[in-house]
Amino acid sequence: MMQGRGFMNFLVRNWVILSYIILLVISFALFTFMQAVPAFADPDSFYHVKSALLIPEQGFIKEFPWLQFTVLKDNYIDQHFLYHVFLIPFTQVMDPIQGAKLANIIITTGLVMLFYWFLRSFKIKYAFWYVIVLLITMPFIFRINLVKAPAFSIIFLIVGLYLILKHKTKSLFIFSFLYVWAYGGFILILVFSGIYAAVSIMENWLKHSARKFWHIVGHSRELRLFFSSLGGVLAGIIINPYFPENLNFYWHQLIKIGIINYQSVIPVGNEWYPYKFIDLSANTAFVSILMIITFYLFIVNFKKPNRKTITLFVIFLFFFIFTLKSRRYVEYYVPFAVLFVALALNQQIPFFNLKKLWSKTVSFCLKRKVIAVILIVYFCVTLPVIIIKDVRHTYNDFQGGIRLDRFAEVSSWLEKNSQPGDIIFHSSWDEFPMLFYFNDKNYYIIGLDPTFMYEYDQELYKKMVNITLGDQKTGLYEDIKNEFQASYVLVENNHHGMMSNIKKDEGFKEVYSDKDATIYQVL
Repeated sequence: MMQGRGFMNFLVRNWVILSYIILLVISFALFTFMQAVPAFADPDSFYHVKSALLIPEQGFIKEFPWLQFTVLKDNYIDQHFLYHVFLIPFTQVMDPIQGAKLANIIITTGLVMLFYWFLRSFKIKYAFWYVIVLLITMPFIFRINLVKAPAFSIIFLIVGLYLILKHKTKSLFIFSFLYVWAYGGFILILVFSGIYAAVSIMENWLKHSARKFWHIVGHSRELRLFFSSLGGVLAGIIINPYFPENLNFYWHQLIKIGIINYQSVIPVGNEWYPYKFIDLSANTAFVSILMIITFYLFIVNFKKPNRKTITLFVIFLFFFIFTLKSRRYVEYYVPFAVLFVALALNQQIPFFNLKKLWSKTVSFCLKRKVIAVILIVYFCVTLPVIIIKDVRHTYNDFQGGIRLDRFAEVSSWLEKNSQPGDIIFHSSWDEFPMLFYFNDKNYYIIGLDPTFMYEYDQELYKKMVNITLGDQKTGLYEDIKNEFQASYVLVENNHHGMMSNIKKDEGFKEVYSDKDATIYQVL
């Protein structure tokens, strides 16, 4: 009995250290499990690995001839430069793809540990369990496990939010500068600092209504935080090897793709389509339940929310709206929704006393043993089953992704048999990252996002779509040879209409075929 008490006392005394170790082990194991599949869930991962390989050879990549008929050909910037730099050591010392996967495991594990540290730095009770909620919310886990920059970006945002809430003006300037070099969505740090400044100014104005609004604005130290962040962002844009070409790129990437988005005009990546409210609520069920509890407690036991809580609420609302617009923002919605809940419930602790609630629940159940048994069995059986099912489903999504050797053989043939700079007319925009990874000797017509070609030449884009869908049956040779200046046509084997039309045209000669694609030479 005494040994048991001693062990419990040891756990209590060393809980902080043990909790970090437990979360570290769980996170690393979960993310390693997800990355163990011999596939990438997103084709853009090949592009990021290739960029990490090219930087040591070329330095800043300022020209991008690999996408001949897009705005990126003459207006390319590496918007993920620091992310690619982070990948470099991993891609140099081991197989590049496996190295990138290991780098992503480290980034995602670091993100979880940072999230926990953030909660503890603001003395959030039950911080450990909020992190567990994060780890069992599978849409979030899926998105950050893509070998892309989302997890890297969220790390910057969490640190940036910490600096904002702690009023670290100089550090925020430096961090905002670095964020521009790390990720194309750097505007989010301005959104955060702007929200905090606006909330603070409104709160001060309502508290001191006798003072003039502009007097309060002029003396707001929170507004100085916003200008510090703005200064860092502007410095990052201007003190930049891509300046001033990056201004035009940001217009395309941030506004036309990120906000406007042409999903109603052209087919874009699945991540850019809306997330239905009912699906979002169901897929992030644990977060949704916490959100309902939070709003209920604020209504029943109203306690005026503090500045930090209101700021996190507006940030949560911002990402919630954007997630309903485009699925890809779920990786931001989930962690910042959990942060809002954590801060909000922490403020409600006098009412939301978990120990007291647990004591009452146990007492109630003991008096009604049947109910107790039913509840215990229900939660002990259903929760693990739900979590295991969700993890397995997410793992299967990764397993059903893109083979790591997809287009490797066809690219090898092209590299050996074509001339440097030969243009390859390929059958889909999302084939580019794999082709680019395995063969940078040749150039391609479209990739990364169809908007880049649509913005380059709408008529040429429509012609490409008609050819690849098999709708254009005549004049293929003239268009592909003259307008697209292609030397070869690569047709993925599931594009039956396009392949049938190409075969019927005497201007093309089949020169290679494998399990992935067929190559036709343009005569």
